[in-house]
Amino acid sequence: MPGTMHANRLECSVNTCAIKEFIMLQKLLNVSLQVKILGLIIFLLLLVIGLLSFIVGYLEREEDVKQAEQIALQTAQTLSYIGTIQQAVKEGGSYEETNPIVERMRDQVDASAIRIENREGELNGYAGDIITNQSSPRKDRYRSLVFGSTYVTQTEDEGHKVLKGIAPVLINYGDYKKVGGTVSVIFNMETIQSKIASDIRKMVYVSCIVFIVGIAGSYFLARSIRKDTHGLEPYEIGALYRERNAILQSVKEGILSISQNGRITMMNHSARVLLDISEDIEGIPLTSFILSDNLRKALQSKETISNQEFHYKDKILIVNTQPIIEDGEQVGVVASFRDKTEIKKMVDALSEVRQYSEDLRAQTHEFTNKLYVILGMIQLGKYTEVIKLIQEETQLQEHHTEFLFTNINDDKVQAILLGKLAKASEKKIDFKIDEESAMMPLPGHIGFSPLIIILGNLIDNAFEAVADSKVKEVTFFVTDIGNDIIFEVEDSGVGIKNGTEDKIFQKGFSGKGENRGYGLTNVKEEVELLGGSVEWTNTQAGGAIFTVILPKRPEDYTEKI
Repeated sequence: MPGTMHANRLECSVNTCAIKEFIMLQKLLNVSLQVKILGLIIFLLLLVIGLLSFIVGYLEREEDVKQAEQIALQTAQTLSYIGTIQQAVKEGGSYEETNPIVERMRDQVDASAIRIENREGELNGYAGDIITNQSSPRKDRYRSLVFGSTYVTQTEDEGHKVLKGIAPVLINYGDYKKVGGTVSVIFNMETIQSKIASDIRKMVYVSCIVFIVGIAGSYFLARSIRKDTHGLEPYEIGALYRERNAILQSVKEGILSISQNGRITMMNHSARVLLDISEDIEGIPLTSFILSDNLRKALQSKETISNQEFHYKDKILIVNTQPIIEDGEQVGVVASFRDKTEIKKMVDALSEVRQYSEDLRAQTHEFTNKLYVILGMIQLGKYTEVIKLIQEETQLQEHHTEFLFTNINDDKVQAILLGKLAKASEKKIDFKIDEESAMMPLPGHIGFSPLIIILGNLIDNAFEAVADSKVKEVTFFVTDIGNDIIFEVEDSGVGIKNGTEDKIFQKGFSGKGENRGYGLTNVKEEVELLGGSVEWTNTQAGGAIFTVILPKRPEDYTEKI
């Protein structure tokens, strides 16, 4: 057991160390952009400067050595042809005759030393930093003395590495020529190396200046990049990019981004669905896939568009656009799309809930009032009147219920009419259902939501029309005889005013105040979607009649047109 516990603690310690190392590695990787740029440029500068220094130093050394070899050979050959040198070698002349020539030549070529030697190695002339009578090793002069060769060799002389250019001194004896000695032009390799080092130091000084300028440039470059990225680091930009894509793809609203030159830069999945696009179109001009001129102009407009409707293929899209302005210039446009059909479904759902709420409130309010009346009459002891009131109310409810369930056999219409009967009772309006009304269940394509919008708005408008009338009567009639279903709503109000006949179905038009005028517009839209029509006329008594004609089969309406 102790051994197991010790092993577990050791394993936990190892895991903890691994986690700490991973966290430290993450911190090292998540360094700032400025540090990354500075580090990269410093590394590159050091690498380039190091490689250049090595290459230039190597080439410089090779060039200086080669140049020293050429000068040594040329100088040695030149001196070997001078008559005074040849005479001194032949006859063993003194230094006084040859040294002025040798000194002058040494100064001109900047050699370390020049030796004039006969075959036996005796000096016949010398110029150099150190005057010595020691002869050169015979092995260095062997090829020149034996074969008359002119060549360059590197060797050691008095403990120094030297480069020697050796040329034979040919003595003319008339019938033949003989090698009488040699001329050795000597360059100290340390001197050559010091010149190379001096050139490299100059190059290093220049490299240091370039290095400092490069660091300063990288610093300002990093600051400029940070400014362009709004101070965000690359890993932060990457995280934002991933989050942006996730958000755009999760949004049900279509989003489209267009560049300054009219090309698509971004499109989410919802936009592809709404615009019926399956392939990848990023980078493609807008005009190549948006066929609607009005929609294309709206997307390329420099003005902000808010909730405008556009017909695109078989859909009605609600479009919003926002230009992207940078430094006073438009650099692109962002557009969003919504399918009006989906919005309409949400509105219909809300209308259903609202209708249920209003109907329940009206029924609750009406029955509450009647309960209070019954309670008061009981407290007064008028039991006969209470019984009579309950019987009348019961008969009325039974009459309405029996009539509705007998003549009108569609549960959707029944529910709407029951709610409106309660609302009419609350508002003290005589809401009548024509005795001649009759209908069978509605076809499946006529849903509850369209009925609430059509019948609910027409009956509510009729209630409002008679609110201030002396006679508050509203009559409802329905029949499905033939190929059409006909609904009629008649009121005893003042009717449609002159001059407004062509405006009553326009969105926002109303004589009842602001933020009104949408009911009849919605009625007309729903009726037309069901393939029907809506008509109206004023009655002789002054009220208005609205008639809705819905075909039992939508294709019947198309055939009649």
